[in-house]
Amino acid sequence: MEKKGRIEKGGKEKLAAADRPEKDRQYFADELEKMRRRRAEWEILEAQYMNAEKALLEKTVELEKRVSELDCLYSISDLIENEDSLENILRGTVSLLPSATEFPENASARLSLYGQEYKTDTYRETSWKLVRPIFVRGAGVGFLELNYVKEPERDGRPVFRESEQKLFRSVAERLGRIVERKEAEERLRESEEKYSNVVESARDGVVIIQDYIFKYANAAMAEISGYPVEALRGMLFLDLFTPDQRDLIHERYELRLSGGQTPPPVYETKVRKQDGTSTHVEISFTVIRFDGKPADMGFVRDITDRVKAEEEIRKLAYHDPLTGVPNRFLFNEQFNLARARAFRYRERIALLLLDLDKFKEINDTLGHKMGDLLLQAVGKRLQELIRQEDVVARIGGDEFIVLLQEIRRPKDAEAMAEKIVHAFRKPFHIEGHELSVTTSVGIALYPDHGGDLDLLMKNADKAMYAVKTESRDGFRTYGSDPA
Repeated sequence: MEKKGRIEKGGKEKLAAADRPEKDRQYFADELEKMRRRRAEWEILEAQYMNAEKALLEKTVELEKRVSELDCLYSISDLIENEDSLENILRGTVSLLPSATEFPENASARLSLYGQEYKTDTYRETSWKLVRPIFVRGAGVGFLELNYVKEPERDGRPVFRESEQKLFRSVAERLGRIVERKEAEERLRESEEKYSNVVESARDGVVIIQDYIFKYANAAMAEISGYPVEALRGMLFLDLFTPDQRDLIHERYELRLSGGQTPPPVYETKVRKQDGTSTHVEISFTVIRFDGKPADMGFVRDITDRVKAEEEIRKLAYHDPLTGVPNRFLFNEQFNLARARAFRYRERIALLLLDLDKFKEINDTLGHKMGDLLLQAVGKRLQELIRQEDVVARIGGDEFIVLLQEIRRPKDAEAMAEKIVHAFRKPFHIEGHELSVTTSVGIALYPDHGGDLDLLMKNADKAMYAVKTESRDGFRTYGSDPA
């Protein structure tokens, strides 16, 4: 059994040894196949790498071209941003354009605007060119031209790349906008210069007020106010007006700013000058924008001469030109106001009609000039005798009339009449002459002796002539016995 076992074991070993060469061959064949597959994979990877490297190189070249274009565009932008002169912007743009092309050493540029041309030193017109029009406010005003001095090597591709064409079109469009902006700025500058000249040479004061502060004032305003222009700028707006007008100006200013009821577009007030005197002005305002915020532009006109003229006209219309006291027209207005008050408060008013005694004799012996001077002195003396609320007027010749208000008793009027008669017994000293003249006074009371001025004057006249007939140099109340 042992022998048999050894034989079988030996036979298997011989069989296994016989099979080993076949296995080795198979192993080497498999390994060789693996190496072939790996080599094929390496070749594919190498081809992919080569393609990627080629694509990257092409992208790098394209990127470098784009960088050149962007550098040109940024340089033009920087030129536009920092250069004020349009001519320098145009010249600089022309000089920068060739650097944006693929072959800058072979490129030249020209710019034509309103017939004026700007060229690079190497400019020469060829058939290898790119032209773009320049428009300003929709109208063609020129063109931008890019040339290659000799035909570039493009291998059948267009002479100018698509990106170059886009850049060139963009530059032309931007130049159009720059020209339009510069023209607008020039028009604005000219307009501002004209406006400034008009404002500075204006006879009326022109001011700009913001937050109650003077931000601007022209030379005319300095003359009106008496303050130098430098002192006005920064000054509080309300400080320029007289105290009695300041509250009114403030109220109207606030009213307009609040958007409520609109104040008068033009109104009169008084300005306090630097020397403390005041002057009459006429003011109007309009809202503007100043330094990006709402402000008021004010127009101030000195109307002192006009006010004086109006006062003179009013004085001529309401006052006696010889004596300066109110005339009958103004007296009528004052009487109507006094009568309305007396009616409301159940008071009396009195009319004192005066006529100078022997005035005609003085006028005839010493002349009309002396007579006029006497009438002036009479008017002045009467005004010194009456109260502030009373009125004295000349109604013609040597006749004067006095309106006394707030008369509670007839005796109050008689007391004033007696005071006047007594005062006129003192002589008038005029140009070396001592003139003695007395007066006769007639009194009529409202409502006792009449409800209207005509009736009261008629009754006062009757009383006055009664005095003249009897004794002169005295007074009498209508309807009473002699004093």
